[in-house]
Amino acid sequence: MNALLAGFTHSKGIAKESQRPFDILSAIVLNPAGNVAKENFSKQGFGYEAMEIPVTESAKSAFMSLTYPCRVKLVIDHEMFAGKLKAVISGVQQPTPLVEQQAKG
Repeated sequence: MNALLAGFTHSKGIAKESQRPFDILSAIVLNPAGNVAKENFSKQGFGYEAMEIPVTESAKSAFMSLTYPCRVKLVIDHEMFAGKLKAVISGVQQPTPLVEQQAKG
């Protein structure tokens, strides 16, 4: 799946209410904003909308090495989560940065 990536996040901690630990890796993917027209709902979309897609732990280093924003081909797998089969990103291919980054320091 070809995608426009805006970024990557890795969040972990202890949930306030349940006191259970969490460890979440997510890619921030930009999708063209669309229009919706239904009986009880309508939306006009212009530009892009951000969407978070889960990332596997094994793909973390690939996401950390990218220059954002960029175009990539996402490698999609499926994992069981809360009793349901969910799509997860297990890798990236053919990264192309969209903005030249200045050297740090």
